Amino acid sequence: MGELVAFVILVAVVAWSVAYMRAQKPVSSPQNLIQQHRYTEAVVAAERILSTSPDDSAAWLHRGEALKLLGRFDDAVASYHRSSDPAAREGIALSLAHMGHDLDEARAIMEETIALHPQIQEFQALGLAYILLRSGDREAALRTYRDNVELLETRFRDDYTDPDPLLAETLVMFAKLAEANGDAQAAELLRLRAARWAPGSVWA
Repeated sequence: MGELVAFVILVAVVAWSVAYMRAQKPVSSPQNLIQQHRYTEAVVAAERILSTSPDDSAAWLHRGEALKLLGRFDDAVASYHRSSDPAAREGIALSLAHMGHDLDEARAIMEETIALHPQIQEFQALGLAYILLRSGDREAALRTYRDNVELLETRFRDDYTDPDPLLAETLVMFAKLAEANGDAQAAELLRLRAARWAPGSVWA
């Protein structure tokens, strides 16, 4: 009898935990919609949040991420500018680089972000190397890339193995640098993975 009671309590706790997590992150949240490859809907969901909470930094960030996945880099930059999240600064720098606009500014933003808000440093270094490559500073780009390529390979081999649309951009930049470094086969494999991880996006 005691075991039955314990089982019922366990089931109730699990059910409550699932309900709580869903309440914290609704199925229709911008983050979940991005993971479902519903990027346009993610933009709409973020805008719905912003219509009642115009200073919601996370919503501006998620809107920018969804717009970037759609290839709407100008709009993404405008959205990132409204977010106080350090990731938004990286989003601005990389969006400028993708467009080939204001590359000196993109480099300065990325370098400042790395200095002030170091996160996954090999990913940030890859972003900087990509900006340098887009700027025409091939030597500095490849030097930065080669200093970090082993860690990048380890990350995607051991840590980041589950498909994530938000990492497709990183894979595309990785491919660009691998190609510039003379590894065309690795570049092609990275591009294929990016396409699988973010179908329907600009990276596919």
